[in-house]
Amino acid sequence: MNVWVIDASVGLAFYLPAEPYKAQALSLLADYTAGAIDLVVPTLISYEIIHVLSRAVRGVKKKQILTHDQAEAILKAWTRLNLEKYPLDGLEHRVLAIAETHRRSGYDAAYLALAEHLGAGLMTGDERFYRAMHDEFPQVHFIAHYRAISSGEIPSSLDHG
Repeated sequence: MNVWVIDASVGLAFYLPAEPYKAQALSLLADYTAGAIDLVVPTLISYEIIHVLSRAVRGVKKKQILTHDQAEAILKAWTRLNLEKYPLDGLEHRVLAIAETHRRSGYDAAYLALAEHLGAGLMTGDERFYRAMHDEFPQVHFIAHYRAISSGEIPSSLDHG
């Protein structure tokens, strides 16, 4: 697959130091910056990223604590990536159907509905989501399994410090 929808867990793995699949996420990002693949996201992803960053500043997860300035720098770096963002207009019924049928959050269902709509793969860092959905939706992939396509360097746009 040359087009991948990424969820917030993958987008955050580009920046947060304690993410378990950071190396694979950075390989994915390097392939994107080298032009080997395209990454797209639904418009809602920025709000999910802001939610996680605000929780990190408040110290909700001990392994993922950030200062306000660090969170702002990550948000700025994320914005600079300027990934193609898709509105979910017209996909609401499919999002609801996936969420209801598979007992998933509306957010998870939105990423999957967008991947279906675009004929793209969905890359997630959420292993439980991957295990629950991959058999029925083979376009769902787990970032831990990602292998780099290009031999590109880690992009300098990741510098948030």
